[in-house]
Amino acid sequence: MTRTEIIQAAFETWGAVGYQATSLSALADTLGVTKTALYHHFKNKDDILGAMYDTFFDSMGDKLRPLFEKTIACIEDGASKADVFESILLVNNEITEFFVKNPWYFMFSLIKVHGNTDCRLNSSIQLRERGLDFEKMRQIEVYLGDKDRYPLLFQLVFACSLCIIAHFLEVLWTEGRLETGVCEITDKVNGFIRHGMGFRREKIDSLDWEALEKAAEWRETEGGGGGRRRRLIKVVASVVAAADPWAASMAMVAKKSGLSKSGLYAHFASKRDMLRQLFLEEFDGVIRYAQAVSKKSGVPEEQLYMAIRAVEGFLTSEPEFLAAIGSLKTRRINFDMDRIEDMHRDNGECLNKFSQVFSEIKDAEGEPLIDETTVGVILFLLTDTLIGKPDAMEYKAIPDESLRILYRFIALGMEGAK
Repeated sequence: MTRTEIIQAAFETWGAVGYQATSLSALADTLGVTKTALYHHFKNKDDILGAMYDTFFDSMGDKLRPLFEKTIACIEDGASKADVFESILLVNNEITEFFVKNPWYFMFSLIKVHGNTDCRLNSSIQLRERGLDFEKMRQIEVYLGDKDRYPLLFQLVFACSLCIIAHFLEVLWTEGRLETGVCEITDKVNGFIRHGMGFRREKIDSLDWEALEKAAEWRETEGGGGGRRRRLIKVVASVVAAADPWAASMAMVAKKSGLSKSGLYAHFASKRDMLRQLFLEEFDGVIRYAQAVSKKSGVPEEQLYMAIRAVEGFLTSEPEFLAAIGSLKTRRINFDMDRIEDMHRDNGECLNKFSQVFSEIKDAEGEPLIDETTVGVILFLLTDTLIGKPDAMEYKAIPDESLRILYRFIALGMEGAK
């Protein structure tokens, strides 16, 4: 048994349960050895995790470096916007292929990297040490006329890819088609990144942004009222935001709410039920408001922007819930087949609930315009933009222009970049 074999087994064993547990006993069982044997190679569990980070970033760096350097050269040589965009797609295709062929690395990226708050393990820092300075990608924004724009185009492309890969990778895994699904997922990712929802650009360019923003302005009173139940749900949100969904416990909620643990069971049947109720109930207020806002227009392009604006207003007025969604969205995928049915049901129920935000938006035939995958992309991109914004931006003051940039990407893809 080698260090490399232990590291690979850790990716698979711990990744299969979404890193909810990182048991040395489970890892030893996978390898068919004793726990003591692991200590011949690693000091402890943290030592193994550190080696996993190094392995992940080394593999990513080796895979991406040639195309990354070509993209930077393309930018520095003053290539056309079209050529720069194609270079970005090539880099993103390489990332997509890498993750689809290495699903355990993708799980690690989604949970341990993308969801990590330790600045030492920040992907930009780690990849820069390996010769990929993603800060240079900011030069792309020069082509778009605003080097200080936010969110960055590359940020939107990468976040969009993560969301779509997570959705379809899980589908392919459960259907046993992982080996043949690389092109299928790459096509899905590229399709959205290139064209978004496929709206007509002239329609988007003609929108009266200020009027739509005024019509969809969030009002605190629309959020669902008060009362004991509402206060308890807010406590659940704050605990989940601080501890993340898997570490949060009913005991923690009971302590913060002032209830006994048995008293908490009068409200929630289990921890799983508590998390489920958090997301279902919090969505109620924004759904009512977004649907009412959408009815103010019969134009899909306007309805979509107003609905996104309504959701943004709700999330920034509920910072604990925003943080809770932020921690949950990086843990959606799960390859533990014993748990996957329950996970699908809970995720599906919450996503179906959120999709009601857009239920008033119909195509020319009166059919819903936004499918489940697009709903997931919108929620992922919006929360990623709100949580990841520069420190200079106040929490409740994401600029209107930032939301317009996000919307144009959703509606038009990279073709919507000015």
